[in-house]
Amino acid sequence: MEVPKDIIESFEIDEQLLPSTTNEEEKFRAFRNLLIRRIEELAEKDMDKLFWILYRIDVNEKTLRETLQQTPPDQFALTIADLIIQRQLKKIETRKLFGGKGDDWSFDV
Repeated sequence: MEVPKDIIESFEIDEQLLPSTTNEEEKFRAFRNLLIRRIEELAEKDMDKLFWILYRIDVNEKTLRETLQQTPPDQFALTIADLIIQRQLKKIETRKLFGGKGDDWSFDV
């Protein structure tokens, strides 16, 4: 999976911290670890901002709530990171299904 630019921007992750390699898997693992650390940081300092970002990137609130109720506190950031990644994968899948199929939304009459 390619490192999602919108998540990097939303969570204000410094891209220079990602390894400069062509190995996408290695880059993705590093991104996931940075995302987990950033979530931990936001959870500690600015929980409102964390939930605003989750809302903005469209992580399902019900799924988030249910998942967090079943998650040990020490797994909080990891769980949220995985929910974000799952949502990104779903977005990619949806774009592949519907992208390029007459997506002209012009309503000019």
